[in-house]
Amino acid sequence: MKLKLNKYAKTIILECLIIIIVIILIITSIAKIKQAKKQEIIEEPIQLQENTNVLDSADDLYIVDITDENIVQQEEVNNEEEKNNNKPVEENKPQYYIKVNYGAQVVNIYKKDENGNYTVPVKAMVCSTGTHTPTSGVYTIPGRWSWGLLQGNVYGQYVTKITGNILFHSVPYTQRDASSLEYWEYDKLGTAASLGCVRLKVEDAKWIYNNCSNGTKVEFYSDANPGPLGKPSAKKISNYPDYLRNWDPTDPNQSNPWHNYKENENTAIKNEITDNKDNTNSKNETTDKKENTTTKNETTEKTQNTVIKNETTNKTENTIIKNEINDKKENTVSKNETTNKTENTVSKNETTDKKDNTNSKNETANKTEN
Repeated sequence: MKLKLNKYAKTIILECLIIIIVIILIITSIAKIKQAKKQEIIEEPIQLQENTNVLDSADDLYIVDITDENIVQQEEVNNEEEKNNNKPVEENKPQYYIKVNYGAQVVNIYKKDENGNYTVPVKAMVCSTGTHTPTSGVYTIPGRWSWGLLQGNVYGQYVTKITGNILFHSVPYTQRDASSLEYWEYDKLGTAASLGCVRLKVEDAKWIYNNCSNGTKVEFYSDANPGPLGKPSAKKISNYPDYLRNWDPTDPNQSNPWHNYKENENTAIKNEITDNKDNTNSKNETTDKKENTTTKNETTEKTQNTVIKNETTNKTENTIIKNEINDKKENTVSKNETTNKTENTVSKNETTDKKDNTNSKNETANKTEN
């Protein structure tokens, strides 16, 4: 009986050991697979980035659980690393330098001058940045891919990574299809419209994708001045038929219907009218304000003139009254003077009469005496 128990126990122990060994082998295999994937990410970031959710969405503005890996952090240019390279620093400089002016919504591309400094403007691109776009700093492009899945289950074409979840890419598409453009978002180019990525016309996103190699520096700043080449415009497409507006007009894709589309004069006029409505409305508002201001000024002037007239009238009336009072006073004075003169004359006459009477009395008396 004891022998049977010992055999049974040994069997259980062996089975446990086998299970433990299998688990260890599985864990070791998983660790090796993860390590291999990490190496692939370092060597070829483009292959895995297509399945990476990134920060930008035209439909879903909700940002979920941003981990430390996804937090956008400023990457300063490290000149010390360049100095440690075997080749001179100037030879390691990329061909272009990119400046994103999020204040004016313009991307400016510069190339090197004779001294190796990035001072020569090459291209200007209208763009749309957003809430999480970096406001300063210099970043280094690490990789790119032709299509990228964006947050909100939308897609971007010709995607170039700047830092973290901040990317250069086209206006979003509802599907991984160049004929599914979100045209209502395309019409926002030139204004802040994204969550943080830098949206571009397809031709501009493709230019950066093709010409700005890994290691190209991207600087963010804000200025009302768009830059040396000014601010380009983007076509407004919302008023066009679906077969047109579902495509980016600048997409070089051979299937793009814009390539064979001839602008109808009426359509062009309608679009121009639509584009100019806001300007016209603002002009009309300004004109109305000016007219109201003019009317107010005229009313004010009339009121002032009326007040002046009333004051003048009042002054005139007061003057007339004063003159009348003065006239009355003068008449009164003259009357008083006349009265006084009359009284004086009367008194003088009375005196004279008295004197005459006295004289006559004296004469009578003298006669009597004689």
